[in-house]
Amino acid sequence: MKNGETVENLLFLTEKLKKDLESGAKIPVSDYSIGQACIYLYDETGNDDYRKLADSLHERLIGFLGTDESSISLSGIKDMCFYMPFYTDYETRWNKKNGYNDICDRFRSAFELIRDDDLNGAYCSEIITNKIFFLKTVVESLCYMSIQIYEDYRLLEDILRQGIRELFFDLRSIDKICGLEDDVKMCACYVLLMGIKEGHIDAEKYEGLAIRLLNIDADEDLDTTFQDHIDEDLKTNIETDADLKEDIDSDSELKKISLMKMRSFLIKEFINDDSIGIKPSESPCSPNVRKLMIDAYIMM
Repeated sequence: MKNGETVENLLFLTEKLKKDLESGAKIPVSDYSIGQACIYLYDETGNDDYRKLADSLHERLIGFLGTDESSISLSGIKDMCFYMPFYTDYETRWNKKNGYNDICDRFRSAFELIRDDDLNGAYCSEIITNKIFFLKTVVESLCYMSIQIYEDYRLLEDILRQGIRELFFDLRSIDKICGLEDDVKMCACYVLLMGIKEGHIDAEKYEGLAIRLLNIDADEDLDTTFQDHIDEDLKTNIETDADLKEDIDSDSELKKISLMKMRSFLIKEFINDDSIGIKPSESPCSPNVRKLMIDAYIMM
């Protein structure tokens, strides 16, 4: 709970969600990701109100999943990142894994869709972006799936590994990814670093690519001075005086600051100060890993 800005954001999100649920208002797909905030705050505080809020959101999610709106389609691939990690986490923790079959069916269907023969070898930015956000959903959901249900766990892990291999399988596709919008590149970097951190993919094979996506020069030393430089850039860009607030009151400037925060967050979370290397994995369901997911959601 040290990150005051993150906690303030989470409290705001959960309070708004509570009011929407109580009023019976339609929940936007993006709001299902707030379930992760509910679980995080429940873990940190022990307050049953957050557990009850997660219960209510899960009930609403089950209703949503039974509608045509949740059917797997190319246009709906990105939406999965908002609800599948929460769905998986809740089923693992509090619903005796009853939803695992549905979770696996959804991931299997989505993976088959993005690997359709008509898309094979296609490099348009929309298709690549869909694939990156799908893999983000897989790697986050894997953090909450019980390895005790090994067949289901292995299915998701195989999808992640195969999806990453196919996405980064040659220089042409890598160049296309490096030419995407910065927020999509950060998402691709996050997928690789999280996959390495949790032991799903090989660090030696993919670490250098993740560093490239962070736009870090190969000769640039990732030491404390470098991180201080990133932090100083952030401080300069988010000063709280009134004049600067007016200067940054635009979507483009706010997005720039958000991306700088995300880049700094990825470096701090995954990369050692004294060398380029991934930190040892924590328990997948630890509060720190859950906070990582929340931070990534807020920054994206």
